[in-house]
Amino acid sequence: MINNAKNKIKKTVEKWYISSPLYFIVWLTHRVIENEHIKSIRTHSGVIEYNPIFIESLNHETLNEVLEFEVMRIVLKHPYKRKKSNKAISYFSSNLTIKEYSKSKLNFPNSSELFETNEYDRKYFEFYYNMLINNLSLCDKTESIGDIDEDNYLKFFSENTQHWDDDDFYSNIVNDKIENIRNTNNWGNIPNYAKERILATLKPKLNYRAILRNFKASIISSRRKLTRMKPNRRYGFDYMGSKYEYSSKLLFAVDVSGSMDHRTLMNGFSIISNIFNYGVEIIDVIEFDTEVKGKKREIKKAFKDITIAGRGGTAFQPVFDYVEKNDIYDGLIIFTDGYAPTPKWSKKVKAKVVWLFNNERNYNSIKDKLVGLGLSMYIKPE
Repeated sequence: MINNAKNKIKKTVEKWYISSPLYFIVWLTHRVIENEHIKSIRTHSGVIEYNPIFIESLNHETLNEVLEFEVMRIVLKHPYKRKKSNKAISYFSSNLTIKEYSKSKLNFPNSSELFETNEYDRKYFEFYYNMLINNLSLCDKTESIGDIDEDNYLKFFSENTQHWDDDDFYSNIVNDKIENIRNTNNWGNIPNYAKERILATLKPKLNYRAILRNFKASIISSRRKLTRMKPNRRYGFDYMGSKYEYSSKLLFAVDVSGSMDHRTLMNGFSIISNIFNYGVEIIDVIEFDTEVKGKKREIKKAFKDITIAGRGGTAFQPVFDYVEKNDIYDGLIIFTDGYAPTPKWSKKVKAKVVWLFNNERNYNSIKDKLVGLGLSMYIKPE
């Protein structure tokens, strides 16, 4: 049975489909889970955690404000690009930045209230962080929302940024959604000054190796298990700890038609084998053009004797059908030149998907058609 807090969140977010399309599609890139051990709501590692008591204490208007505030934090990629040594000031700076670029009515101070001048209005995260780190007393000017004790703000600020880290994988997932909204010009009720700040966060080039490493971490983390045999890092043996079963399974689907020359294929195999050589129990390889060809092989064997089938057509649907039929994989990487119809993907399949294109031109020609079907990137010349 879905609890009241989760229902309230779901109904609130559904309304963004029309009013705030960017918030809606970015929210859907993250898993929303209950965590009664935190005080409010926080984002990290592709997860939005919430305390159900906190959510249920909010009226509908305030809840919408809180959720919009949190998704704006994701849009600006603060949990994935703003890792700082002082975790409490990081969160305070994030709140201040969001307050400056949103119409939020939450009781966080804006720049002019905090600094008692409008000279610092609509600046950026790093600017506010540097200002606050040199004058901690400014943080006492904030107010509380819900049932959170005002005197304990800095304590739970640290809690909410505890897992913030540099994460190109989730950062680029968000970037893809922003690009899609920019291309369709479907910003909804987001004001122009906020659009400018959001667009300023985009990166023109992808660090594909870093993204693949973060993709690897994300599929390994999906094997997290709770256990009584280890203490919880924060609460000791009063709560269950966690362990990771390093038995993740990856499928590497290789396009053996089109412009995928032998050198490109070997480069792709080398990248995958080097990045996924630890923590992933199985790396299976299948070849495809208009169909899946032959049987799956281990990456070492495929590396040695994979061959290019020729200049025939390509179809992605057989690969997705194969994964749906063999639903044992935590991750799927499709290495291709990109020329094929967009496939259909069953929501029941658990595997996370990455599209790895052989060059930037092919990546740019098809990435927009793959929105909602995983993260896209391309191999840059070494």
